[in-house]
Amino acid sequence: MAMQPIVPVQAAVTAHWRTGAPQAISFAGVTRKVTRVLALRREQGTFSAATGPRTLWELETEDAALVLSFAKRTRTWRIEAFDDAWATLPFASTVEVPGGVLSHA
Repeated sequence: MAMQPIVPVQAAVTAHWRTGAPQAISFAGVTRKVTRVLALRREQGTFSAATGPRTLWELETEDAALVLSFAKRTRTWRIEAFDDAWATLPFASTVEVPGGVLSHA
């Protein structure tokens, strides 16, 4: 499935207390359990001054895959991209995000 970049959407995330891995994601009245971590990318050296370093998680939930980011400077979680299964959700605008995201392999 192809990942669709979107305008980042704020999300509430429950993370593992020791590893920091996301376990559940809540956004727009929807809550999904994370079933598997597909990929992880830490952007420590190259980042814009406005956002600071961040970590990108490519995750699989109960019904779809998505890319989630955690900005260390602002301590916020955001959904950056999702697969075609969530294309009908209200926030699913297909606005291209510069810089790209992880690709689902």
